[in-house]
Amino acid sequence: MDNKKAPWWLSHKPVVTVDYENYDADAGDAKFMSIGHATWNSEDYSAKIWRWANNGERWSRQSEELPLWRVLDLATLLVSVINGKHSNLDEFVQDDDSVNSLKDYLNENMEMYAPKLRELNRMLEPTIHTLTKESVPNIFSFATSELSQDAMLSWLLQWANPEYKDIDSSLHHVACSFLKLLIGQTNYTINSVDVGRQWQNIDIWAEINDNAILIIEDKTNTSIHDKQLERYRDIVEKWYKGKRDQYFFVYVKTGNEPLSTLKEIENKGYRTISRIDIINCLDSYSGNNYLLVNFINHLKKIESATQGFRILPVKDWNWYAWQGFYKELECRLSLTSWDYVANPSGGFLGAWWHFTPIVDGEMYLQFEEQKLCFKIYYEGDRDRSEVRTEMHNRLLSIAKDNNRYEISKPARFGAGLYMTIAVVDPEYLFGNNIVNIDVLVEKLLIYQGLIDACCKQ
Repeated sequence: MDNKKAPWWLSHKPVVTVDYENYDADAGDAKFMSIGHATWNSEDYSAKIWRWANNGERWSRQSEELPLWRVLDLATLLVSVINGKHSNLDEFVQDDDSVNSLKDYLNENMEMYAPKLRELNRMLEPTIHTLTKESVPNIFSFATSELSQDAMLSWLLQWANPEYKDIDSSLHHVACSFLKLLIGQTNYTINSVDVGRQWQNIDIWAEINDNAILIIEDKTNTSIHDKQLERYRDIVEKWYKGKRDQYFFVYVKTGNEPLSTLKEIENKGYRTISRIDIINCLDSYSGNNYLLVNFINHLKKIESATQGFRILPVKDWNWYAWQGFYKELECRLSLTSWDYVANPSGGFLGAWWHFTPIVDGEMYLQFEEQKLCFKIYYEGDRDRSEVRTEMHNRLLSIAKDNNRYEISKPARFGAGLYMTIAVVDPEYLFGNNIVNIDVLVEKLLIYQGLIDACCKQ
């Protein structure tokens, strides 16, 4: 067996391959994992674990079976191809002629893959490195999963049960405040609380008194998917029909989320609780329980990083600072949304707004972190390159008439449904020191006016 290559003569044609046997000491008959041309269609791509048959004479027909940890290794391989970053799997390009077409394929189908990539965004997001001299080891720097946070919130809610009042009155008091925050009733009387996790895939449930049920969907950095919130409501309302007459549905988010998503969640009948809401509630805690203190400090550290755009030059903004900046723009400019946009170059955290109609399309503004783009979406019958050039010339002419010489031609033009027709010099927009948000917003309002003038023509 060639110890450097998976089989290239069978129906699945490897393009990028990992020598999995040398990576996983417990690999057994799993020899390689690869991404390559699909068995069913050579123009498609698929992922595969290559397993060696027990008799040692051929590749097994059971090669498609994927244990969970290998699924995660395979996800790492896929992300490494998308981001162009070398992972600890030590992957290598097996087919130089096809690797670029693989990347093009991923880029063209990113709309389908992006929601799945968001599920892996803890790996994609940079770690918060902002530490103070007073920092001490924090358990939540290590317990970063949503399951860990589920456990923390469940533990805290259980302390709201009156039977624990005499054990730790301060912890009981703040737990009661937290429960009342979740249900939105400050004068609610709590006689009993029974908390559990992962029933019917529901993160946290709490039966309160004899007549109330609280359902919590708990998120750190991921978001809603697959109509899960509607499913949970249906399950709970059917199960507790005739058993409980008070239903509380809550969405807790300790990471950052676009305002548009939060409004969508509220429209589904869920009360949204933010990181700031939790900090303000728990900050009244006067005890010394290290677990709760660690959790409060963990949330404050995320909030501090999110507000970093206010005190750091743009070159030092991390992932959270960009999220904080976009959240600020949501309040000032009514951003349509912001999110991570994946591409083979590594992706970016983007924001888009001010969609203005043109014939068979729209013109709008989009941040790609420091890069501000004037973009158009066009789905008409005219040649896209012709439309792009026409809109570019029109915009630059209007910009020149208004002495906006910082608006220029992009490094290259595209010809897809979404096309960048002009960009703004980042240094002009952000400067080299701490960003003056008020001045920046004034410039963005001017650019919105240029789009309005451009589209009126």
